[in-house]
Amino acid sequence: MKKIIIWIVVIVLFVVIVLGGNLIIFERNGLKVSKGSPISTYPTENPALLVIDIQEYTTGKLADMECYITASDSLIRKVNQIIDSAAIRRIPVIYVRSEVSNVLVNLLNNSIAKGSEGVALDKRLNVVSDYIIPKQREDAFSNPQLDDILVQQHINKLYVTGLDAAHCVKSTMQAAKNRGYKVLAINDAILAQSDSLKTKMLAEYKAGNIEIITSSEFLNSHD
Repeated sequence: MKKIIIWIVVIVLFVVIVLGGNLIIFERNGLKVSKGSPISTYPTENPALLVIDIQEYTTGKLADMECYITASDSLIRKVNQIIDSAAIRRIPVIYVRSEVSNVLVNLLNNSIAKGSEGVALDKRLNVVSDYIIPKQREDAFSNPQLDDILVQQHINKLYVTGLDAAHCVKSTMQAAKNRGYKVLAINDAILAQSDSLKTKMLAEYKAGNIEIITSSEFLNSHD
């Protein structure tokens, strides 16, 4: 009986170590920001709109973070206005969503497991294009489909909305700057876990030559 208990303890410890180690590696990889190839030079500014991680598990019915739930109606109302304006002006709208295909990570938390209900775009979000890009890391450019779409459309300017200001929005904008895009963060269409964190992130964006604008400025612009 004693040997059985020892073996059970050993097996449990092994599983914990394997799962924990895999999670650490997954999280470290998730933070990496891609460099990419420099974009071509075009004679005019050609914008696109990125809508990042507005999904059922972040802002929708499966959300569990109160800060996102409370702000979701206001956020999506703003983002939908921006999306509708972009569609009228024929600015490509690209939706980015997080999903996890790592089986071991999904054993610990399957809220955004590939194919699950949580990875779907928030049902309140206006979807005006077929450009829906899944990503496994914070950086949306980690999926080469995003590079392909932007290059095909001769895009050199990116408006960014969504969440979170300190994670996926930040990493994606850094990756875009690495490639030479002009990047504009739409302040009131981006969420963070707190106002103080968002203020800190906006200061970092400015320091990284990312322009900060409001949704009203986007709606009144002439792209």
